[in-house]
Amino acid sequence: MNITLSSKLQERIAAKVQRGDVGSADAFVEHALTFYLDFEEDGMDDDEYIETQAAIDEALEQGNPGEGRPVEQVFAQLRARHGIPR
Repeated sequence: MNITLSSKLQERIAAKVQRGDVGSADAFVEHALTFYLDFEEDGMDDDEYIETQAAIDEALEQGNPGEGRPVEQVFAQLRARHGIPR
């Protein structure tokens, strides 16, 4: 499957990859879509979604450039901490 993203979205994803927040654009998009689909299928309420997104944003902001962790590890840790099933 090929997906075309707007140039603005591509720039935002590229910046996250460059900073080391995520391993690759493909991994970022896959995890973002998985998160969204899990949200839709599992009926996560708005408060849970907001808390999870805030925790993800906080974790990404805490990573120093060049010292990032794989996004899979970050998401797994956040899910475990907040009791969110995959």
